[in-house]
Amino acid sequence: MFRCVINLDSSIDRWHSIKSQFDAFGLEVERISGVLGKALTQEETAAVLKPVEFGYVYPLQPSEIGCFLSHRKAWEAFLASGEKWGMVLEDDARLAKEFPEIFAKEDWIPEDVDCLKVGSSGLSVKVRDIRKIAGIGTIFRQVRPTPFNTACYLLSASAARDLLAMTTRFNCPVDYMLFSPWFDFVHTHKVYRLDPQLVRTVGAPSDIGLRKSKRFSRPWRHQLNPLRWWRQICISYEKRNGTPYRMKDGTFE
Repeated sequence: MFRCVINLDSSIDRWHSIKSQFDAFGLEVERISGVLGKALTQEETAAVLKPVEFGYVYPLQPSEIGCFLSHRKAWEAFLASGEKWGMVLEDDARLAKEFPEIFAKEDWIPEDVDCLKVGSSGLSVKVRDIRKIAGIGTIFRQVRPTPFNTACYLLSASAARDLLAMTTRFNCPVDYMLFSPWFDFVHTHKVYRLDPQLVRTVGAPSDIGLRKSKRFSRPWRHQLNPLRWWRQICISYEKRNGTPYRMKDGTFE
């Protein structure tokens, strides 16, 4: 399994912190130099963004653009490794004690899974397609709440190739692309979440937490789009049909 951590060049302390966790577990991990969004020129930003659509109606912030480009770098590095599975982490991840027992190997991951989310916020969720894996735990498709954040996830090689093809230009944060029902990936690929939760995040909150403030007001022409309302009805219906599920938490120091 290919494992990598996205880390800005200015955050060496974060790299040392997560690298020491992997070293303690006896697992190898590669560093991916993160893209600093605010350092991008207008031309570089324009080259990767596409027009806003009703799936995500907020303006992307420089940090979100840099984050997306950093994850694309991680997917490219994974494919270059020739491995069957790739794990991508962000440098504010905290790993549970059970982490090495499960991720020292990959042969337990079902062949039809494309993406496996390892860390997210919230343990009380609604799910479907629950599958137990002996000696590992349970995987399921989470329908509510949407499992945002990209602290840690696994991709198959085919899924990584598809994502790179789908995101040469983008108009949403990377966690929306991977996990939101407003975008195609979760509909065209099998995206699961692992129970128990083996990764938490530490550190300051991101700009994502400001999306609903006045600073990030929604454009009304996208809000009133009838296609957006119809899609919202479909998504809401799917979320109502999930089975209530309580996840187990890993052991964290």
